[in-house]
Amino acid sequence: MLRLMEKQLLIFDLDGTLVDSRADLATGINLMRAHYGVPPLSVEIIEGFVGDGIRKLVERSLQGADVNLEEALALDKKFYAEHMLDETALYPGVTDGLKKLAAAGHALAVLSNKPGNPSRTILNHLNVGGLFFRIIGGGDVPNLKPSPDGIFALLEESGAQPEDVWMIGDHHTDLEVAHNAGVKSGFVTYGIGHSGEFTADQVWNGFEEVVRFFTANKHE
Repeated sequence: MLRLMEKQLLIFDLDGTLVDSRADLATGINLMRAHYGVPPLSVEIIEGFVGDGIRKLVERSLQGADVNLEEALALDKKFYAEHMLDETALYPGVTDGLKKLAAAGHALAVLSNKPGNPSRTILNHLNVGGLFFRIIGGGDVPNLKPSPDGIFALLEESGAQPEDVWMIGDHHTDLEVAHNAGVKSGFVTYGIGHSGEFTADQVWNGFEEVVRFFTANKHE
């Protein structure tokens, strides 16, 4: 069991929270669309489809197209795997910020609706994978966010109590999963999602604000 040095377990979303993956996600989708002879979509349109898992991303990206969803899903996975490290980068301040949070004794984890293997590949490629005690993605637990399965798995492994846990993300699914799991929620405004009908416990405009909040010794 993980020994928490302080009271906080910080669970981060991936796309739109730790990494800006919009360009590579768009590349995968548009290569898949090109396979079917469908014109490309803008990055801005595609980023609006992100947040609920790859199946929903593909489904939304093919609205009105008469194609087999399972085949399209397999094609997008293939194309994205070939290009997911092309332009994807950590948001400003994330590398140093994660190191500061870890040095302060916080336990760090990732819970993403992106499939687990690509999630781990990206974070390891960006040299921050080792800062997390667990990286959970789609397929690693039975259900995607906003199901609390992933948070419950992290609670069990870490031994943390719900009142000492934060789910931090850029999408309403992150706020909803926090609510469903009974943990605190933090929303970052710089990402690609939206908060929907949910109100976060804290809102931050940059990753450096997240770091300051959790390293200011303001927690009981």
